[in-house]
Amino acid sequence: MKIEFRQATNQDIDRCIEVRGLTSDNQFTKNDLAAIGVTAVSWSPLIENSEIIGAVALEKNIIVGFCFGGSATGEILVLAVLSGYEKFGIGKELLSSTSNQLFTMGNEELYLAASATPVVRSYGFYRHVGWQPTSTYNDDGDEILTLKNKRLNTEN
Repeated sequence: MKIEFRQATNQDIDRCIEVRGLTSDNQFTKNDLAAIGVTAVSWSPLIENSEIIGAVALEKNIIVGFCFGGSATGEILVLAVLSGYEKFGIGKELLSSTSNQLFTMGNEELYLAASATPVVRSYGFYRHVGWQPTSTYNDDGDEILTLKNKRLNTEN
C-alpha cells in the first residue's frame, strides 16, 4: 500500500464526505453531515479562503482519509480514515500535518472533542499521540483534549 499525503482543497470535499460515512467508528452519513451544516457548498468557500485547512491521504489518487481544522480557533474539526486503512499511521500523519499547519498559522494550543469512553478507539489514539485530557466535556459527552505548540522559544 502506497499512501500519499497532500494539503486538502475544496475539490476534495465530496469524497471526504463520502469517506466520513464509511469509517469503522462514529460514522456520519452525507445526510447526517448536511443536518449539521457540513456540505460541499458550505465548506468549499471556507477551505478556499483558509478558514478551514487540512490534509488528505490518497491511495492511487483516491482519498482514503482526511483531517480538517479551524484556522482561527485551532479546533481539529474532523479526522477520518476509511475502514480497512486503520493502523497504518494514516490518521497520525493527517493529524500531525493539520496540527502543524494550525501551529504555523499562529495557534499556540489546539483542541478537539473525542469520546470519553475508553473502549472507543479515538479515546486511546489521541492520548497516545500526545493530546491531553482537560476533564471538560461538550454537550455530546465528548471530552475536550488539547495539544500545545511545543516549538522552542528562541527569543530571549
